[in-house]
Amino acid sequence: MKKLFTLVAGLTAALAMQAQSDFPLQFADKDGNIIADGTTLTLTETITDDFGDVQLPTHLYVKNITDGDIQGGGTYTITSIGSGTFQTCFPQNCAQQTRPGTYTTESGNLAAGQLKYMQTEWLPTKEGTATVTYQLLTFKKNVITQKWTKDKSGPTVTLQFNYGAPSAVASLPSSQPVGQVSYYDLQGRQVFQPRHGVFVKKTLLSDGTQQVQKVRIR
Repeated sequence: MKKLFTLVAGLTAALAMQAQSDFPLQFADKDGNIIADGTTLTLTETITDDFGDVQLPTHLYVKNITDGDIQGGGTYTITSIGSGTFQTCFPQNCAQQTRPGTYTTESGNLAAGQLKYMQTEWLPTKEGTATVTYQLLTFKKNVITQKWTKDKSGPTVTLQFNYGAPSAVASLPSSQPVGQVSYYDLQGRQVFQPRHGVFVKKTLLSDGTQQVQKVRIR
């Protein structure tokens, strides 16, 4: 009996995975490569927009893998947000949230084979982290109200943002003497006299190899 339950559970999981891979909307990268359901993305890249605000972009796209139009959208759960705003502009209008909770986007049309940029990012105001789980949805039109309502749920990705929270990228081996040391800010610009804040420290060792670590200078 135990083996039967195990077999049934395995078949159920396999069918669920197959269903998600066949879902008409899939997360993808800029080249259209599908991102597997349940993937966790660790996001540390920062950019500065035209207003001087820091953003951690996801670079996520949504791909319509069918040969017909799909009315789609998403739901996302903000588990934690250290500061600032989580923004998503998928499928059309931008929405911003500053608190943990579960939110659902409006619906919008994705044409057959369309690869749509989600324009989804975290805009922190100080160092810290944020965690968001995003799930794709399809919508159907209510025949009575003629309004679009949630139909089916699809694949998910978990977004783990990290803005300047100290974490060692690599530790320096004690067996190698240290050579040239240089510091860079989180935008990649070299800083010659780092003072307060978080920086990327690059150390050129005597054997020609380079070690990199993120450090906080108080």
